[in-house]
Parts: sequence; C-alpha cells; structure tokens
Amino acid sequence: MANFNIHMLGAAAVSGIGVTTLLITRAFPPSMLMAYFILGILGGMLPDIDSKSSIAIRWVFSVLGVGIGFFLVLYFGTHYSLIELVILWGTCFIIVRYGVSSLLTKLTVHRGLIHSIPAGLSFSLGAVILAVQIFGISLLNAWLCGLFLFSGFITHLVLDELYSVDLRGIRVKKSFGSALSLGSFRTPFGTLLLYLLTGILVYLAPPIDKFLAFIYSSKLHQLLLKRLLPAEDWFHHLVTAIHRFLLP
Repeated sequence: MANFNIHMLGAAAVSGIGVTTLLITRAFPPSMLMAYFILGILGGMLPDIDSKSSIAIRWVFSVLGVGIGFFLVLYFGTHYSLIELVILWGTCFIIVRYGVSSLLTKLTVHRGLIHSIPAGLSFSLGAVILAVQIFGISLLNAWLCGLFLFSGFITHLVLDELYSVDLRGIRVKKSFGSALSLGSFRTPFGTLLLYLLTGILVYLAPPIDKFLAFIYSSKLHQLLLKRLLPAEDWFHHLVTAIHRFLLP
C-alpha cells in the first residue's frame, strides 16, 4: 500500500496535469483552477479517512473543519459580532476535526466501503451538488470540481493496487484487489446502502449537459492538439534569442 507522501504526490501530479490542460483553454479564472487543484489533492486523501492512525484523516478533517467554519462565518457574518464569529469558527473546527473524525473511525474499518469506487462517486457527486446549491458555482465549474475530486480519489486507489504488486519478488500481496473495489461481500447491507446513496446523489445532481458539451467540443480538441507540441519554429526563435543575448 502506498504511503501518505506517495498519495499526495500522485494526486498532485494528476491534478496538475488537468489544471495545466484547462489553463491552455484560457476559459477559467485562476481562482477556479486553484480550487480544482486543491480538490484533486483532497480526493487523493479521502480513501484513507477510515484509517484509525492516518495522516490523511487528520489532514482532511482539518481542512474540512476550517472550510466549513469559514462558510458559516460568511453566511452569518452580518448577524453576529466578531467574538461570536470567532467562537463559531473554532467550535465548528473542533466538532469536525475531532468529533466527526472520531465517529467515522469508530463506524468504519480501513479499506472498507469508503475505499471503493462507488464511495468515490458519492464524494464527487456530493461535491458537485454542494458547489451548485451552496456556493452558487456554474454547472460547468461544479462538474469539473467533482471530476477533479474523483480523479484524485481514483489515483489513490490505483496507487494502492500498484503497490500491492511486489516487483522485486515478483509476487502479488494479499492486499491486491482490495483497493479498486466495487463494494464488500463482508458487508452486503452497507454496500447496498452505499449504492443507494450513490443513486440518490445521481438523481439530485444538476444537469451535466454543459459539462459534456465542453468535454466533447471539437474546438477544445483542436486547441489541445494545436498546443500539444511546441510550434514548428520554436528552435529558430530560441537560436535568435540566444544570438541577441550574446551579440546585442
């Protein structure tokens, strides 16, 4: 199983490639690109939040505690004093960071249902719904938020599977196949509830038409193909620049 640093680097690499691709289109503000990148890394940490002793669970719930507290402060900012808002933010952080995380570790087992593909879909769909309903983000940006979160989540699962294969000893570890799972036969009722939750979130999710139109846009494909490789005259420009620098 890959460690925390490997998962962090893997999610950051995948998110970085995705953000760089979107940057080329010049269709998204820097703030949204940064949000996509952070969500990708967050998604890469989510599968391990069911671990009793994990850096990921502390990291994720610390970020969630700060983020949820910040949202509450923005929502109630005009109704309460500064001291009350600070207390609200601190209380929210403590409840999420220590209360919710402790409850989660007691109710779940590591590499259980949270460490599965349908759980990743549920997290991602939940992010899309929250982005639209709570933060008022456009449909395209909301679905991209969900996509980056899911890409980080899947990257985590794939890395765990890859680290289940010992190439030095050319053997497969017992943990192989437990990461990229569709549920658990040991907990059929829990698996059924997870699929039910995923179905409900699919039903509640906003329309995906604009996102699909963007992904399948021929203009987007032509732009990416055009910018995939350096321009044909890049070498000439490089030589000219060096010549001007050496012989002004």
